[in-house]
Amino acid sequence: MYETIRPKVVHTAVKYLVEQELYKGEGIIISDDWLNEYSNERENFIIKDENKNIDANEIMKESEFDDNDANWNESDDKPIDPVATETLLNDEIEDQNDIGIKFAPAENNRPISILMYMKVDELTFPKIYCGKQRKIKENVKLTYAKIAKSELRMFDRRCGRISKLFFTYKKLQTRKFSDAISITLRKTKNTKNVTVAQILNRDYVNGLIHNDDAFTFLRCDRSSPAFWELKKKELMAMNRQLGCATIFLTLSAAETKWSELIVILAKVLGNKVITLEEAENMSYEKKCDLIRKDPVTCVRYFEHRIKCLWEILSAPSGPFQGYELEDKYVRIEFQARGSPHVHALIWLKNAPKYDKNKPESIKECIEFIDKLISVSSKPTQFSEELISLQRHKHSHTCKKYVNGCIKCRFGIPYFPMRETMILEPFSNDEKLTKKEREEISKTKENVMKELEKISKDIDNSLTFDEFLVHIYMNEKEYIKMIRADLKKAKVFLKRAPNEMRINAYNPQIMSLHRANMDIQFILDPYACLKYCVEYINKSENGMSKLLREALNELKKGNNTVRERLRVIANKFLNSSEISAQEAIYHILSIPLSISSRSTVFINTNRPENRISMLKSDEILQKLEPDSKDVFVEGLIEMYVNRPDEMKNVCLADFASMYNISKKKTDNDRIIENSDDEGIIENESDNKTAPMKMKNESS
Repeated sequence: MYETIRPKVVHTAVKYLVEQELYKGEGIIISDDWLNEYSNERENFIIKDENKNIDANEIMKESEFDDNDANWNESDDKPIDPVATETLLNDEIEDQNDIGIKFAPAENNRPISILMYMKVDELTFPKIYCGKQRKIKENVKLTYAKIAKSELRMFDRRCGRISKLFFTYKKLQTRKFSDAISITLRKTKNTKNVTVAQILNRDYVNGLIHNDDAFTFLRCDRSSPAFWELKKKELMAMNRQLGCATIFLTLSAAETKWSELIVILAKVLGNKVITLEEAENMSYEKKCDLIRKDPVTCVRYFEHRIKCLWEILSAPSGPFQGYELEDKYVRIEFQARGSPHVHALIWLKNAPKYDKNKPESIKECIEFIDKLISVSSKPTQFSEELISLQRHKHSHTCKKYVNGCIKCRFGIPYFPMRETMILEPFSNDEKLTKKEREEISKTKENVMKELEKISKDIDNSLTFDEFLVHIYMNEKEYIKMIRADLKKAKVFLKRAPNEMRINAYNPQIMSLHRANMDIQFILDPYACLKYCVEYINKSENGMSKLLREALNELKKGNNTVRERLRVIANKFLNSSEISAQEAIYHILSIPLSISSRSTVFINTNRPENRISMLKSDEILQKLEPDSKDVFVEGLIEMYVNRPDEMKNVCLADFASMYNISKKKTDNDRIIENSDDEGIIENESDNKTAPMKMKNESS
């Protein structure tokens, strides 16, 4: 051991703990048997300094890397993500006998679930709770989720430790799946003429055809493929009813660049008051240390910052310069299992729509793009220092191999352009011959090599005309070369040769956000939707495959529905990776998917194929034994039983324009129905909810 454990200090702490009521109640005592057992061990607990030397040859072997990679990687010594240091990796391995320490509950004993053992947190983390059990008032009912949120938000930062974060997340996740399985088992095909007495008979219920949607119960967890599959369908519903979004916006985090956050962390962690200037001048290593020590504060700061930014973006006088933000869909993603990133689709009011067959449409779109999007290396609305955040540097994350050559997966460096253009691929009338394509391909390869060389000199003063001379092409040939590889319409921004590595940004948003961003004008609604849907699910594809393989194995056996669901849940629990900041989003219930519209699902299956949920036993026991009112009323049943005043309202309007109220209210727009429930007109923002319906072909 490298002096990581001080036996005397540990022994003193243990003596204190066993004297506490919590440990006395568990019968925990100090055993001296280990002294006799290990007194004759020859293994040194303390290693001498001269034995700490590490073989230099071993270091050299570990540090060897490919020359091509070395030339490709242009990033400096600073890590791209200062918070991506620890993740909770649950990876199922067939033989785990040599990994970690396992405790058995001893002979004739059964292990107790962490969900059932009320003192598990206090006993697992003695450094946090110091042998004391949580004290909660008897008349106050608190769920574990509420307790976890309270502990994370406390001024005492002990519960924000990484190990405690992951433990809390795992426990909450296990509870969610346990509850979800119970709810799923209450769902069954809508069987006619079933009475309360039959449903209360366990044997009869077990014989019913239960809903066996193997993955949908995983929707309760926001990191599951089932959850994002649902969000994908909601996004498709929005696109179908609202039309094509205008802007695709990406916002990244830059914790080390946000001096306000560093000031907060210094106060929270060290009770030290520092100025913004001191925070700016703090060393990079010290900033990273503060960020790693308190991911909870970092998450809450980022969430608050983005929330304030959305308020500004939604204002009539905001960065979109007269184009009002009507709707949005936002997805929070954790790239490289580290800091959060915001990806958003934005619908702007009265924004131009691209139509390649209308010259006036093309002109309007180009004017719109130039008004909102820039790649200038000399901005007027913020310091040039921030441009470094937009300037791309090749790293291992952007590297990909194409025909044996290393290329940037983002297509950087970008092509310089005299002015913003929307280029289309060649039409059938302009079709190139095989020889022409080969010549253009060879020319482009040489041009890309020159672009790579020129782009490395960010201070080059080449004009666009000088650039064309440098690559021995005229503008017409240059545009033809670019169009030759296009598969769909694409925007090429006005860009000088010294701006080839700068990502697109909006000057006003950049000055407010002060971190890396990207902004794109959307041309093709279908291509955009396909891209966004794939982007939403990209990190979950591997997990979906793993779960499908597990389900296929289960179908070969004779398992009950409950057993199948438990195996699927365990497979997911033990085969996922999550970062500390992502775990905090889950524990604090911070949204990972935000939409300006709620989406309603209308089950248009045939009645015999619709899934219905049985009422709880508590409700059923209050009904007459021969009552057939055993299912929870769904949307279609509510529509059938709607009040007389709404007889002329169709199902689509009923679903999208009205909300169901189960509570008494003074709202004068409420309409009472026969079930003592209220139907209220959706008046929150005068927006109808997009609808999803069952597709018979699916």
